Order: sequence, then C-alpha cells, then structure tokens
Amino acid sequence: MNFSDLLSFNKFVSPVLIRIIYWIGLFFIAIGTLGAMFGGGMLGMGGGVSGFIFGLIGGVMMALIWRVVCEIWIVIFSINDRLGIIAEQPR
Repeated sequence: MNFSDLLSFNKFVSPVLIRIIYWIGLFFIAIGTLGAMFGGGMLGMGGGVSGFIFGLIGGVMMALIWRVVCEIWIVIFSINDRLGIIAEQPR
C-alpha cells in the first residue's frame, strides 16, 4: 500500500487499525480476567476457588467473543476490497 492508495481511498486502513484495536482490547480483557481471578472481580464472586475458575472461564469466553467481533469487522472491509477486484475484471 502506498500513499496514493490512501489519498484515493483505493485501500482501507481500517483492517490495520482493527488489528491494533484487537490487541489493545485483548490486553484489557487479560487485566480484567486477572482482576476477576484474584480479586473477586466486578461480579462479586468473593474470590477463592470459584472466583478463580469463573474469572478464568469468563476471560477465555470474552477473548473468543472479542476475536469474533474483530474478525467480523475485518470481513466486512475485505468484502469491499473483493468487490472492487470483481468490478475491475473485464466482462
């Protein structure tokens, strides 16, 4: 991708930004998971073994959900790229 692609909107920067946002979100999910596992978290599980297990399961589920959401965003933007390639093909 070069600078002229950015100025003419031939390529989107959103997929790159989505990947960066994914890693930032994953960092916050990890921090929240650790807080839930060792501090009882926002759900008020009270800590202990149950808080640790529920925090771990919740963190894994949130990481999977976050991954799916980010992949859906990337797919939406890649559909536009692929439609542009199809439109450029001779008939």
